[in-house]
Amino acid sequence: MHFDDVLTFKNWIENERRFTKSTTIERMKFYASLFDNPQNSFLSIHVTGTNGKGSTVAYLRTIFEKKGLKVGTFTSPYITIFNERIYYNHHYISDEDLLYYANSILDKYDLIDENHIERPTFFDFITLLCFLYFRDQRDLDIAVIEVGMGGRLDATNIINPLLSVITNVSYDHMEQLGNTLELITLEKLGIVKKCVPLITSIKENNLLELCKKKCNELSSELTIVDFNQLKIKKVDLERSTFDYKTKTNVEISLNGFHQIENACLIIDIIECWNKITKSFKQDFYISDEILYDGLISTKWPGRFELMNNNPLIYIDGGHNIGCINRICEFITSLNFKTKRCVVAISSDKEKEKMIEQLDKTFDELIFTHFTYKRSSNADALYEMSHAKNKILIEDIDDVINYVYNHQVDFTLFIGSLYFISEIRPKLMKN
Repeated sequence: MHFDDVLTFKNWIENERRFTKSTTIERMKFYASLFDNPQNSFLSIHVTGTNGKGSTVAYLRTIFEKKGLKVGTFTSPYITIFNERIYYNHHYISDEDLLYYANSILDKYDLIDENHIERPTFFDFITLLCFLYFRDQRDLDIAVIEVGMGGRLDATNIINPLLSVITNVSYDHMEQLGNTLELITLEKLGIVKKCVPLITSIKENNLLELCKKKCNELSSELTIVDFNQLKIKKVDLERSTFDYKTKTNVEISLNGFHQIENACLIIDIIECWNKITKSFKQDFYISDEILYDGLISTKWPGRFELMNNNPLIYIDGGHNIGCINRICEFITSLNFKTKRCVVAISSDKEKEKMIEQLDKTFDELIFTHFTYKRSSNADALYEMSHAKNKILIEDIDDVINYVYNHQVDFTLFIGSLYFISEIRPKLMKN
């Protein structure tokens, strides 16, 4: 198999299976061994968690770039274009490089078949492609690698990072990860490596006990974000200001109480980073000035992002009950008389719980759907809602027209990153 144009490759890879029933990552290790283990050729930070992974990666990328480091990031899914999953030195991977490395992997398929190894899933393929690309960036200083799902069995888990990070644990992907928070936590703790420090913003005591046990077993230093030392001074749609530990008047432009918590996690990560890299020949030290500048400068498309001022329209990729709860908490704190929510949710999510929370928070709900195959039917979502003021509009373009022609104080599009990926370019045109 060989692809001559990148569009054909993207169409093919998007239709490859996402999951496998495998209970180990030995298959992924085999794929990497065919290329002399490219994941061992660069320094990395490994990030997992139910929510906040992408924001954490964005914060770290911005801070490291402010330092002048050459940074690579691997994230999923994408909001604007497929290529943004793989980023290096201020640019997404080019179509030419994407095609080159894809064909390099496809050239090994006969060898994979000869060894009676299952062929790569979508995530296996893209992860391996990323590792090959980063290996060839000779001046790459640090790669921040986001877990696709879970941790223990994730394709990214063949790296041996400088630091491991778990943002938080909530209910999502229960079919693959387990239906209790304890089981989900254990899956995420699968990224912890021997003697590699773990930093986490998990709050629940029973889950933290699992973290402590795992880190003790692996002689890994554990840092837990101490929210008792957090003092929030200001939170609004412009920026948030807070104190955390010895850092005072820290400002961020990403919206929401949850983003303040993500920023506290970043402060602890950077403290650990400075400790680890102290003995390195290269100057990797992140000063407070760089840290503050990086935090306020961080942007992350699709995460409570302003799309329009008049009428006031925001979008957010919140796609599970944990995300929805935190976003609704923030919106409730804002002084808007009329609040509207446009909702589309993937079929495998806890739709009833998500809609129940949205019902409580918004004055009007519009239910729709997106074109990706995992979208729930809009009428099914509509029936789940008990809101007094709810509307069913199937077509997304019709939704946009309605929002602009029937203005309220505040409108939020939410429910799925696939939905936001589809709606964002349409709103930008307006």
